[in-house]
Amino acid sequence: MSSASSPAPKAYAAGAQPNQGRETIADDATLLAAARTDLRAFEALYRRYEKRVFNYAYLLARNAALAEEVVADTMLAVWRGAAAFAGSSRVSTWILGIARHKALDALRRAAREGNLAPLEEGAELVDPHANPSSQASRGEEAALLRGALGGLSPEHQEVLRLVFYEELPYEDIARLLAIPLNTVKTRVYYAKRRLKLLLEKAHPAGAAA
Repeated sequence: MSSASSPAPKAYAAGAQPNQGRETIADDATLLAAARTDLRAFEALYRRYEKRVFNYAYLLARNAALAEEVVADTMLAVWRGAAAFAGSSRVSTWILGIARHKALDALRRAAREGNLAPLEEGAELVDPHANPSSQASRGEEAALLRGALGGLSPEHQEVLRLVFYEELPYEDIARLLAIPLNTVKTRVYYAKRRLKLLLEKAHPAGAAA
């Protein structure tokens, strides 16, 4: 697959923070169990995770075409492996772990084939229910945050996404990234600290308010 002329990322590339309450977690497990034999259950699970997998894959690959490929590969692996899910972690942790492996495999494959495209800019989300002035204000805030996040290392960007957008426990993040729990805590601490400094530098007036 060639990604040299990758299209612009979809509007959900930055991703809204999903709800990860107990009901959602339990519902995920129920859908996954049903997905083994029920196509409609799998379709529901696919719709629930399509954007989240894309967001995470895009964060790793910075390429919309590769991220779309990762979504398809990941959800196919979820369907095939649903019966093997042991329930030792959240369904979301398991699915994002598959997505991470697929994204890294896709990046390695693209590098071997010489198909790595330049890094793309993250898409800006627009709330269709917001009024124009609110959209402008949120757009400015999103641009400021996006710029600050871009100043973080890839490791710090990834761990912040897993903490704040995916709301994964530190223990699950440690398992997903295959790193010690204390390393997760250290990365989160320094990522938050670095992000705060970058935001203050980019918007000193707002930081002082």
